[in-house]
Amino acid sequence: MKQSISCFAILSIFCFAIACQNAGNADFSKAEAPQAMTSSTEAWANETEEAPQDFDEPPPPAPPQQPIGGGQPQQQLPNSQPEPVKIPRQIIKTANYRIQVKDVNASSRNATNLATKHGGYVSDSELTNSSYETTNTLTIRVPANQFDSLLDDLGSEAIFTQYKRINSHDVTEEYVDITTRLKTKIAVRDRYVDILRTKAKTVKDVLDAEEQIRIIQEEIEAKEGRLRYLKDQVGMSTIRLELYQAIEYRPEPNAFHESFWSKLSGGLKNGWELMQGLVIGLVSIWPLVLLFVLFLWKRRWIWGKIRRREVD
Repeated sequence: MKQSISCFAILSIFCFAIACQNAGNADFSKAEAPQAMTSSTEAWANETEEAPQDFDEPPPPAPPQQPIGGGQPQQQLPNSQPEPVKIPRQIIKTANYRIQVKDVNASSRNATNLATKHGGYVSDSELTNSSYETTNTLTIRVPANQFDSLLDDLGSEAIFTQYKRINSHDVTEEYVDITTRLKTKIAVRDRYVDILRTKAKTVKDVLDAEEQIRIIQEEIEAKEGRLRYLKDQVGMSTIRLELYQAIEYRPEPNAFHESFWSKLSGGLKNGWELMQGLVIGLVSIWPLVLLFVLFLWKRRWIWGKIRRREVD
């Protein structure tokens, strides 16, 4: 009995000691938690105070620009600007040159040879004769860089220069404008072609896209034609050369002699046409003709009436 009581007492003391130890550990944990939280809060506050208050965030990057009509966005390099395209002056040179020569035929051959020598050619020739001179008008196309030298060489054929007119027409503005518009229209046409291939689903969409492509293609061809004309006129200058030779006055011969029978036939034809005109004229004034005939028929009766009135 004494042994069981002592065992119970020892067990009670052991349980009480374990309970006291657990309580102490819990109190110690509760004491350390606020201290740790306070330390972390103070550290965050210190870091916040050390950081600058007027910090500016970098602006967000600009969204990529979408090209018109779809397609992939184009990447733009920072601070990159397209350099202006330098186009040389586009100048059309023309000349009107009239000179007197000793022999028109010989000078015409020499002018043709000189044009060929300078890389040009004679595009037109017109020979005319009159009572006092013989004239041959040549239209010469020559490269622009040979324009002045050819004029100087042609001047060696002259014994007298009547006039020499040189004209320079600057078409640079029109050339640049057409070139820019042509690039834009080609880009628009290509976008419509891409729409026709990838995005046109219905028959109406296909027809609309084809119609727009047709209209733009006609405009492109017109611009290309004008651009080719300007390039030709700028690259090849034009000289209108008049070579004339003074000759002794002589009347121009009659090229046609009318025979007697031809004149007689013409007279009969003219008389018949006159007769037709008279008949048509009388028919046109038939009321007046009818009144005149009635007056001739009743003229005695009319005069008798007039005389009786005078006697009364």
